[in-house]
Amino acid sequence: MVITVPTERVRSARSQVARQLSKRVRIHGFRKGKVPVHILEARYAEDIDRQTQNKLIDDAFQEAVRDNDLDPISEPRLANLSYDSAAEFTFEVQFDVRPQISLGRLGGFRINRPAIELREADVDELLAKLREQAALWKPVERRPEAGDNIQIEITNLESDDHQPRPYNFVLGQGHAIPGVESAIMTLEPGSSDGFTVEFPDDFPDEDKRGQSQQLRIELKQVMEQELPELDDELAKSVSDHDSLEALREALAAGVQREKEHQGELELERQLIEQIMQSNPFEVPDTMINHYIGALLGPPPEGADAEVVRAAVEEARPTALWGIKRSLILQRIAEDQGFEASAEEVKERVDALAKRTGKPPTKVRARLAKSGGLKEIERRIVDEKVFSFLKQQSEIEDSQRDRALA
Repeated sequence: MVITVPTERVRSARSQVARQLSKRVRIHGFRKGKVPVHILEARYAEDIDRQTQNKLIDDAFQEAVRDNDLDPISEPRLANLSYDSAAEFTFEVQFDVRPQISLGRLGGFRINRPAIELREADVDELLAKLREQAALWKPVERRPEAGDNIQIEITNLESDDHQPRPYNFVLGQGHAIPGVESAIMTLEPGSSDGFTVEFPDDFPDEDKRGQSQQLRIELKQVMEQELPELDDELAKSVSDHDSLEALREALAAGVQREKEHQGELELERQLIEQIMQSNPFEVPDTMINHYIGALLGPPPEGADAEVVRAAVEEARPTALWGIKRSLILQRIAEDQGFEASAEEVKERVDALAKRTGKPPTKVRARLAKSGGLKEIERRIVDEKVFSFLKQQSEIEDSQRDRALA
């Protein structure tokens, strides 16, 4: 975009900058704000010109964006500035804008709703986790095994200070490299020994991969997990249910709801995928890079540049898909006039307050501060969009088995 600022506006802006500057500067022999123009020009002409250009660029750019109904998504890049304090001011500005997409086809698709199968194993897995959470740990006098909680001290014999470092973790869950875990399993409680351990090829620190290290490991304590019986008493201790059967039914209902939710998400993914294929459009690199930056966060200090580039490229397809999805939903919502009413938002906030047991006013204040209210509004609008899209296509339900298999 080439922007031209008329001569009179340049002169007016420069005079305004000069007046503001005269109110701030102090020059010996003149009262503040009473410095003659020719004195200001002699001393501060370059600074006045610089501030005038900045003001004109900012104001003119914002007006051009507003007059042309544009939505910039990147910082403006300036080029070819032609400035004269007594003439027109022209400059070029480049920036990326949010793409204005055209959606010609939104329906007529054939979508399969995924089958939902509730398995006995799903509920058993949840019950097993509840047993583990309610389990007690008791000391044992034997060599440790996978699943035991151990307390150890490790001394790096190759370090200068030889200071032992305490650790406490469960064996077999990847908290230590395999060589250290294997060494621990040879010890009796209260004993220690020296070991040569080797760092695995997939160790995060590349410099240590395949290297060995001399360690002394002392096993302080071994504790094994004592699981409670899977009965009514367990159900009472871990939930509000009076029997194991009631707990199983509640867990099964929860699993069912989660599977149905995941099924709807897959259905919505298929709809968006069909719309993308039927309505192709490009996305500016600025949007993709911004999305990837938010997704990955800043790279760790000293991170390998090649590893960072590989991570960025791996995230690019996900970023592109997510941006296109967002743009499609926004466009449909605008075209159809879908909005989140104040009453709809209030209902969601009240429901959240009820679940958390907190006053609705406090929940709303917290959400307003964190941006949660905007997120609730977005979800409500998205739900309306997907409800609309499902009506435009043929949804075929796969056979749904609601019985425990």
